[in-house]
Amino acid sequence: MGDRLVCVGSYTGDSGGSGPGLTVLREDTDGTLSTVGETEVSGCSWIAWHPSLPVGYAVNELDMGRVTAFTLDADGTPGVLATLDSGGAAPCHLSVTPDGRRLLVAHYGSGSVAVLALDARGTPTGRTELAELEGSGPDRERQEAPHAHMVTLDATGTLATVVDLGTDTLWSYRLTPEGRLVDRIASRLPAGCGPRQLVRAGGGRAYVLTELTSELIPLTESAPGVFTPHDGVPTSAGPERNYCAQLCLSEDGRLGWASNRGPDTVTVLALDGTTAPRAVAEYPLGAPWPRHFSLAAGGPAGTRMYAASQHGDAVIGLDLDPATGKPTERVRHAVASPAFVAAVPAR
Repeated sequence: MGDRLVCVGSYTGDSGGSGPGLTVLREDTDGTLSTVGETEVSGCSWIAWHPSLPVGYAVNELDMGRVTAFTLDADGTPGVLATLDSGGAAPCHLSVTPDGRRLLVAHYGSGSVAVLALDARGTPTGRTELAELEGSGPDRERQEAPHAHMVTLDATGTLATVVDLGTDTLWSYRLTPEGRLVDRIASRLPAGCGPRQLVRAGGGRAYVLTELTSELIPLTESAPGVFTPHDGVPTSAGPERNYCAQLCLSEDGRLGWASNRGPDTVTVLALDGTTAPRAVAEYPLGAPWPRHFSLAAGGPAGTRMYAASQHGDAVIGLDLDPATGKPTERVRHAVASPAFVAAVPAR
């Protein structure tokens, strides 16, 4: 058996794609990827993992949104554990609390965030909260209403922040032990930026990746859930219209990577925490529409990147230079309409 399993989520025929839903790949010691198994999970555009159990969770990005819990057997073959109505339209992001008791769901279509209870086996059993956002932004086509694109938790798992592309707002809530979202705080971002992802860097620093203005905006978190934006930096120097998609930081917070749909590149950013972010290099992937990528330990350089080329029907494995962050392609593997790719956590 290889040294790592990698999960791929894809858009299916009922969600605008042609993929199988959930695919499990095996990465051998030389970096080669091979398919272990597939199972049908509609609109599988995001996956999250239980912190202690061998259970994964996938969104079903449909008009009537759902969440599917799944497991992997001894050889990595996936199997569905349960599927539950998520309470909104087009769920696109998930977060699991560190204690493994709650699953939070961001709904892009309906502009809401749900909290689902998880039992001792990691199975979702019911919804304890559905918080609906309100407002709009200046882009009449993309910001006519709230669009929750991400819900992320702080280290304690008691502060949930919703990234709202539709209203240029970070909405922060306290998550109660009963699974309710209370004490909402609104942090406003530059009008029309269309925030997509939020990543905390520690020490009160955070970064937002914007889809509509294609920038990385540094933030100061002066109190839990209270964010102040600073000047952003473009993530692509190309002439093409850019739609930023994914943001990841190195473990030491020194480097960041952002994927650019349109230019179809990955940009490396210098993040020293004392000066403004700086784009140091932009690398073509040779694969269209890199919707998602993730980082994992391994490879000759110490870190590997996995990228999902949604329109290129491929998953790409790349090694990262530890000094510069430069990605070098090692392998690509055919998967139709991939929207998410990440290594399965070791248990």
